Amino acid sequence: MSCTALSKRFLTAALATGLALTTAACSGDEPSKADAAAYDNADVLAEMTDAVADAGSVRMTLGTKQSPEDITVDTGWGDEPAMRALTGGDPALQLDMRRVGSRAYLGGELVGHQWTYLDVDDPRLSDPDSTFDAGPMPTLLAIDVPGDLAALESAVSEATSEGTEEIDGKQTDHYSLTVDSKAWFEGLAESSMYRGMDLPTSVTMDLYVDDDSLPVRLAYEVPGKAAQSAQIGFTEWGTPVEVAVPGRAKPVS
Repeated sequence: MSCTALSKRFLTAALATGLALTTAACSGDEPSKADAAAYDNADVLAEMTDAVADAGSVRMTLGTKQSPEDITVDTGWGDEPAMRALTGGDPALQLDMRRVGSRAYLGGELVGHQWTYLDVDDPRLSDPDSTFDAGPMPTLLAIDVPGDLAALESAVSEATSEGTEEIDGKQTDHYSLTVDSKAWFEGLAESSMYRGMDLPTSVTMDLYVDDDSLPVRLAYEVPGKAAQSAQIGFTEWGTPVEVAVPGRAKPVS
């Protein structure tokens, strides 16, 4: 299977993956009793957004509800951004993608562990007519965890508490978010994978946060469109992301 074929398979899943959690917007008017619960939960979401920005790094699993670990991403932000992503599934088809400083590296079993690299701002990463097949690398480089979460701040119109639930052995608070898809997309970077999703005008997302106000899981499902389900898991908040430069990596000619 070619890198192009794998990238299409990845993007089908990744573009259906939600990465979104933020504050509920309020108009400045006093809330009625009917919507008081949702209004009060805006504080919970604001605290989560702040906690995410301060964490500095996270491990994410991206996929669908049926296949929740299509790709695993360790990413850190701040003065020295770093990223490593591994595709899941068949090990023989695995891609290994890394960012170290200003360079992006692509290798893995699928390409016979032959590593290539180029600068993260190289136009060939985003040019569909380029002879270099970057696979899902451009999409991964566009992941900005604090920024992606903040982009939904004005897109969440309602956040309703659904009680508590255990997720992967961790006790979490469960919230139902009502999101304006158009407002969400408009706040995202041009290369964001979420911009490629075909979502209805309004979509409901299930958000689970821990005692430190950090997200544990976010999931949603578009009614009648099973392929548009998405699930993202968050673990290892604040763990430093240490990414090694691959040996014998060659620049893209």
